[in-house]
Amino acid sequence: MVSGKEKICKEISVYLDRIEELEDDTAEAVLLIDEGEEEYSGELILPANLLPEDAAEGDYLTIKICRDEDKTNAALDEARQLLNELE
Repeated sequence: MVSGKEKICKEISVYLDRIEELEDDTAEAVLLIDEGEEEYSGELILPANLLPEDAAEGDYLTIKICRDEDKTNAALDEARQLLNELE
């Protein structure tokens, strides 16, 4: 669905520190947020199946985070409707 509205996006660089195998036979990727100059400002943990197929520990990746205004507004409308029903 194309709404004509521009999405607001930000790209962040991350370092794939490690992939941890879990007891339920899934895996998590531990990503360090790269601030440059060998400093990391935080950690992200994502399901490993979201990584590119050829990603490996030690790789630098770029994550693009976008806000979908239509979905955000739809969720807010739904929340307002639920609040009105509770009153």
